[in-house]
Amino acid sequence: MKSGWSFVELLVLMVFLSILLSIIFPVSKKWIDGMIVHSEIQKIVSFVRYTKYLSYGLEDKVKIEFSKDIKIITSYGSKEKGRLSFVDVNGCQSFAFSKGVPYISGTMKVYFRGSKIATITVMPVTGLIKVEEGW
Repeated sequence: MKSGWSFVELLVLMVFLSILLSIIFPVSKKWIDGMIVHSEIQKIVSFVRYTKYLSYGLEDKVKIEFSKDIKIITSYGSKEKGRLSFVDVNGCQSFAFSKGVPYISGTMKVYFRGSKIATITVMPVTGLIKVEEGW
């Protein structure tokens, strides 16, 4: 008896694996993109909440600006808090709070590779943050 694999068996195995990987790769890529985008949206929302609570704690005006960088501006100075690596923002690109109440509110649209994936709204007067995700 021979031990090992024949050339035909290896060829069949290679064809089977290539078909399997060609099915799995696009599905996993979309899932990974979704996880990355969800993480970036949560990062934006958490910084908006942080700005709101910082203005309440300092009892002062605090502003957050979004471009590729996230910048929080207070009367004590400004700090860069991170970068947006995978998404772009349009619409209202800054929010501002005074003692926890927004005085610059609006709607920010978040884009990933040219398509809108989320809308983040800071409601006037109440300061509630509403997030609508969807491809």
